[in-house]
Amino acid sequence: MLKPFEPTLPLPPQAPNWDENLRFAYSEVDAFWLTRWTSEAGWEPGRLYEHRGATLELSPAAAVLYYGEGVFEGLKAYRTRKGNIVLFRPQDNARRLRASAARLALPAPSVDMFLEAVTAVARANARWVPAPEKGSFYLRPVLIGSGAILGVAPAPEFLFYVFGCPVGLYMGGDRLIVLSSVHRAAPYGTGAAKAAGNYAGCLRPQKIAKEMGYVDVLYLDAREDRYIEELSGANFFAILYDGTVVTPALGSILPGITRDSILTIAREVFGWIAVERPLSLEEVLSDAVEAFYVGTAAVLSPVTVINHKGKDYPIGDGHPGPRSQMLRQALVEIQLQERPDLWGWVVEVA
Repeated sequence: MLKPFEPTLPLPPQAPNWDENLRFAYSEVDAFWLTRWTSEAGWEPGRLYEHRGATLELSPAAAVLYYGEGVFEGLKAYRTRKGNIVLFRPQDNARRLRASAARLALPAPSVDMFLEAVTAVARANARWVPAPEKGSFYLRPVLIGSGAILGVAPAPEFLFYVFGCPVGLYMGGDRLIVLSSVHRAAPYGTGAAKAAGNYAGCLRPQKIAKEMGYVDVLYLDAREDRYIEELSGANFFAILYDGTVVTPALGSILPGITRDSILTIAREVFGWIAVERPLSLEEVLSDAVEAFYVGTAAVLSPVTVINHKGKDYPIGDGHPGPRSQMLRQALVEIQLQERPDLWGWVVEVA
């Protein structure tokens, strides 16, 4: 049951003391945002609802349960050291959600509606946005086929909602493994969409990787089993001996917003050569001096070891490299308004 969010008591300006070990995990806060689409009326005006104890009621025949009609986004609200609450590139998340929805034939909210929703959730839960050294506030916009249907066809009704929660470090390991028996996506499939079903197929390989002492799987292309694609939920980069920053070309991988930000920072802040092109595993193992993975949740984490066919290959000297750290520091400083934002990426909401 959903209750409209109408706080009648003054709330403390900040949530209780943050746990020093704040995890990347779901928790209920004050409010979330929801709207509904029907073929007759289109999108209804959205509004905030109480988050605690909220549940969504779905028909047993809801399209998302059978036909995978679900896409989502991930972005963060940050509290700067001056106390501002900001979002990072929310317009780009809105555009990517619309692209994902188009691939799965879902009616997408407009960019303006997306921005209204994420801004409202960030403001309503401002007291849950951690201080910069403690964590961030992760926002999850979701679009699902909620209408009942029997037969493969778009649902007659959809829900678009946004919730958020305070989070700490995501993943954080620096050892990856290539598993020869699995692929994440194929050319002309849904790999470039942030579709819910893309991630279910990663769960078992990721579990195997962790049991073997690696943080995640590094997936190769489904055609030749030669070219690096991405991790379960992050984009991959390598820095070669000649200083070139390389990331796999788009096509069957997710067009990550952090990925694009790192390419831009490498080129326009540091003046490095940064390219998008096919990147073979062989080239990385033989010619990379640094490697790392990036994403909204992961930010930027170094890769020091890649296991292939049972052998651990150190990247460079086997330690995190200086250029990776420079890129990460620059990204975080831009997000926290501590370095000039040359591209209008940061949006203040409170």
